[in-house]
Amino acid sequence: MATQTRTPRPRRQSGVVVRAGDSWLSLIAATTKGVGELGQVRVKIRAATPIHGDSFRLIVQSYSASVLADDGSPHDLATPVASLQRAVSQEELRLGLDIDVMHAGSVCDDSGELVVFAWVEPGQPDLEYDAALARPSLGALRGSAISQRDTVQGLTAELLLTAA
Repeated sequence: MATQTRTPRPRRQSGVVVRAGDSWLSLIAATTKGVGELGQVRVKIRAATPIHGDSFRLIVQSYSASVLADDGSPHDLATPVASLQRAVSQEELRLGLDIDVMHAGSVCDDSGELVVFAWVEPGQPDLEYDAALARPSLGALRGSAISQRDTVQGLTAELLLTAA
C-alpha cells in the first residue's frame, strides 16, 4: 500500500503588519473589524500650584483643533476624540505624571492639530459619569497644549495646570 504524502496548505495572510514598538492595543485595533487604527498621545501633566483638598480627580480630554472656540477652548457642544479620568495625589501633581490617552480611528489629517485639555479638581473619579461629558468646576486647575510629534515617543503633549 502506497503512503500518501500531504502537502501542507499555504497559510493565509491576515494583512496585519506588526512593527517593532507597536503596542498591544494597536495590534488589537488592527485585527478587530471596524476599529481601524488606534492612536495615543503621551501626556505629561504637572500642577504649578498645590490644590486644596484630600483627594483629587484628573480629567484629560483631546480634541481636533477644528472644534476650538476663538479663546482656544473647545466649543460647549464639542465631543472629545478621547478622554479619561483618574484619581491623583498631591504628590503626583507636584512631581508630574505621564498618562497615555488612547483614541480610535483617524483623528485629524495633521497630528499637530490634536489639542489636549486637562484639569484637576477636588473629589474622586466618578466612573458612572463619562469623562467625555465632564467640564471643569469652578476653582479647578487647568491646562492645554497642542500635541507634538516626537520621533521616539510618537505624539506627546506637556501641560502645566494653573488656576484659571
